[in-house]
Amino acid sequence: MPTTVLDASTRDLQLLDEEFARSVRLRDVSRLVELFYAPDAQLQVPGHPPINGRDAIKLYYTKAFENGLIDFRRETNQFEAEHDLACAIGRYARTCETQPGLLHTDHGQYTVVFRRQGDGHWRAIADSSSPCP
Repeated sequence: MPTTVLDASTRDLQLLDEEFARSVRLRDVSRLVELFYAPDAQLQVPGHPPINGRDAIKLYYTKAFENGLIDFRRETNQFEAEHDLACAIGRYARTCETQPGLLHTDHGQYTVVFRRQGDGHWRAIADSSSPCP
């Protein structure tokens, strides 16, 4: 079986995707935002004006959990990294409990732009998603 060798940046970004999903499943807003987003990040989601900064992004995810968000998985099919900037492009599946015991999963696509921070870790500076028709 062939082995795929990933460069360090791609591996780090894949691990970040996994931590994002794990934080959502744990419903840990602080961990989610601190691990994934840069302090000056912007989140762009349909139906909302741009959400700027970690505090506003925390509020967005807090409300999302209150409204039934239970899972959010990203499947990145393209990573590009050069110097201190990187991007990830892929699809997502977001599952919410719309009523007790009733789950709904929607699918869409996303693009995330990352910047390597002073501590060497990648963090999202722009996270934009759109649902699939």
